[in-house]
Amino acid sequence: MPWHRRPGFKLVAVKDVRRLTGLELSELLSRQNIQRLTRIDESGAREEFVRVPVELLIEDTTST
Repeated sequence: MPWHRRPGFKLVAVKDVRRLTGLELSELLSRQNIQRLTRIDESGAREEFVRVPVELLIEDTTST
């Protein structure tokens, strides 16, 4: 079986940063190793994401 390393980062939509990390966007962006990314689709619509270390994510206790 091949060795698989767990991901160290996840992409989180900017609108969900507070809910998933407990931090304000400005607090998160002041940390090292955080990247803000923008995806532009074919119609020109923009969607913003933040690359967040998995250690900063709050675990979801409601999932089964």
